[in-house]
This record gives sequence, structure tokens and C-alpha cells, in this order.
Amino acid sequence: MNKYVRVLQMPLKKKLLLSEAFVLLPAAWFVVRVLPFKWWSHHLGEVKPGEEILADETLDTQALKEFGWAVRKVNRLFRGNYTCLMLAMTVQWMLNRRKISSTLVLGTLMEKDPSGAMVMKAHAWLRAGELIVIGGHGGRYKALSTYLRKY
Repeated sequence: MNKYVRVLQMPLKKKLLLSEAFVLLPAAWFVVRVLPFKWWSHHLGEVKPGEEILADETLDTQALKEFGWAVRKVNRLFRGNYTCLMLAMTVQWMLNRRKISSTLVLGTLMEKDPSGAMVMKAHAWLRAGELIVIGGHGGRYKALSTYLRKY
């Protein structure tokens, strides 16, 4: 079935999430690629060292997964051109609009490249409560800092 027909057959709620991600992802790209980090990083939330998890028993995990789904779907539409930081920021913005607390985590990993040299890789992921909404990494990355958004 044509992918456009599938989108048309989706429930309105999913179409709206896709539309929101479609608008916010390019905005995240612009912020990350064009503006200096120090100009916008304070908008991510309160900075803490390491990874901090905001416990919240009232979160609807299925709804949270749909935010991650929408952003990943739009990223695939753009052939995966957005970085993990851009994806995490987009989901954070979507959650902020709904007054849902989240933590955006920045981490690193040291590993050998094909030539045998050690390289550092960076990664960003977004949590809402215990759930990693986007950017799951299987525990491979060590968290350096967390940006908390509490509501």
C-alpha cells in the first residue's frame, strides 16, 4: 500500500503528531546547526551531572511511545538526516507543550574504529520517567549531563 494512503488512513491524533514533528524537526536542525550551543542550551532545562531520572507513576507510556514513533517516522521521511540530539530536542519540545516532565541526557562512548584507533562517540536520548522515549542505546553510553524539564 502506498505510504501516503497509509498516512491518510491513520487516526487524526497520529496525523497531528506527525505534523508537529514535521514542523519541529527542521527547527531543531536549525538550532543545532546554526546557533552556538551556549545560546540555546539553557532552554533544554536545568543542568545536572550524570543521568537523573524523574520518577512519575502517572505517565501514559503508550502515549509517550507515540511521540517517539512520530519523530522517528518523520526522520525516516527525511532519510535519517537528523542527529540524535535533534530528535531528542524535538520530542522534548512536544512534551513541553503538553507540560510533561522529561530529561534530555547527553552521553559518550569510547570505542575502536576500523583502523584500531580509539574514538569518542556522542549520543543524546530523552527520558520521561523511567521510559527512554527516543534515543535508546542499550546502556552502552555513559551519561555526562542531564537537562531536566519539570512540570
